[in-house]
Amino acid sequence: MFENVGTYLQQLSDEKDISVELLKEVIASTMELALKKKYGDDIKFHIHFDNKNNPTVYKGASVVEEVRNKNKEISLEEAKKLDQDINLGDEVLILVDQVEAFGRIESTVARTAFFQKISELEKNLIYNEFKRRENQLVNGYFQREHRGTIYINLGKTEGELQKKDQSPREHYTVGDRIRAYIYKVQGGKDEKGKEVHTKILLTRTKSDFIKKLFELEIPEIADGTIEIKNVVRQPGLKIKVAVASNKPEVDPIGACIGQKGIRIQSIIKEIEGEKIDVVKWSKDIREYIAEAITPAKPIRIIITDPEKKEAMIIIPDEQLSLALGKSGYNVKLASQLTGYYFDIKTETDIKENPELLKDIVPLNQIFSDTAEEVQAADEELETAEVFESNLYSLQGIDEAIIKTLIDNNINSIEELYNMSVEDVMEKTNLEKDVVDNLMLVMKDVVEVVEASDDEYETTSEEVVEEIEVYECPNCGSSITEDMTKCPKCGIELSFE
Repeated sequence: MFENVGTYLQQLSDEKDISVELLKEVIASTMELALKKKYGDDIKFHIHFDNKNNPTVYKGASVVEEVRNKNKEISLEEAKKLDQDINLGDEVLILVDQVEAFGRIESTVARTAFFQKISELEKNLIYNEFKRRENQLVNGYFQREHRGTIYINLGKTEGELQKKDQSPREHYTVGDRIRAYIYKVQGGKDEKGKEVHTKILLTRTKSDFIKKLFELEIPEIADGTIEIKNVVRQPGLKIKVAVASNKPEVDPIGACIGQKGIRIQSIIKEIEGEKIDVVKWSKDIREYIAEAITPAKPIRIIITDPEKKEAMIIIPDEQLSLALGKSGYNVKLASQLTGYYFDIKTETDIKENPELLKDIVPLNQIFSDTAEEVQAADEELETAEVFESNLYSLQGIDEAIIKTLIDNNINSIEELYNMSVEDVMEKTNLEKDVVDNLMLVMKDVVEVVEASDDEYETTSEEVVEEIEVYECPNCGSSITEDMTKCPKCGIELSFE
């Protein structure tokens, strides 16, 4: 009856990725369950497997002088036929006629119990496997979407990418490959010992997802040479990553950007062009804040309250929009990255309103740390001409690539617009895919106005959105019309 069980177990093992030994334990327990239902719970059954993994059933019987229950007792005379050395009180194994033992009911009971246990075993194995892979990246394929949640085929099971864990930049169709981060695996058994459906929760928005992408693309991070100190993100808009090197000779920024921007571009491509600012972490909080507020270049950073972690950042007037960023997200992310609350002021703010620095620092020391440096700092302020290229307004283009353009005398979007891909490649030595992406982003933000020959000479110019700056009525911080809350005090804003 069970002569082909061994072959079936091997096939099932290959299909379910469950060891044959474990399957033998399951089939033995389910056969025993069916037999006990027929003959009683007090009878001992033993399931043995031959070298082909086919089972044979024995039952244990006590050797007695007079048999009262033939299901669990055997006479000494009958026992001697099996073993001449047997004695009264011993237990002997008796071969069970499997055809007789497993009728229709018993076979159904055994089969049902077997598949139920296999199902539970599969769930448990899947739970344990993915529980071990928690906090790691996983690859899968778009399977379906229901009520905003994307279900991703992970092979043995599916993962859930809920709406809150999806970037607004990303859109998928059936069969698309998706890489995500396993941040939680729910399942196992509840307090009553009942198996719970395994749920694998995935994300593409959490900071840990970005950290893992950096580890994957940057060997120096994977081996510990470079350490990621913090990651903050506004999904779909911008990411700021603070890094530090454990070896003085290794530049953490250069290692993350890679030669010709290849490394950082691989990460940007994975997140659909979202802009990444890689900044250098520093123990000196003012240096760290100066890095965090990039692409703006602060003139001075004043720690106004170390205990409350508050700082004033003074920047050139023309860089206010860079410091704030779209909808205030640059300053918001910089604040999250450093753990400090920022009050952004321009040079004009400070010069016209010296009372802003009352009880903080003398006005003539804004640009220096010591009295000896005051005069030099004031002279530098009077003569300094800060240049900030409008290339920094290109969303999704890493700062290192912008610097490469500027270093090669491509200083503005207007200049870039009038160049071909080949010209840019020849002049900067950047890779073609990097330049292609650069030109695509540039064309998205540039509007070319072509006048008719009768009215104007033919011209090409960039129309860059100017951001009008206001003052928060509550705390005096700089705000723009696209903000709904003040980045400093959090008051709700409304522009009419």
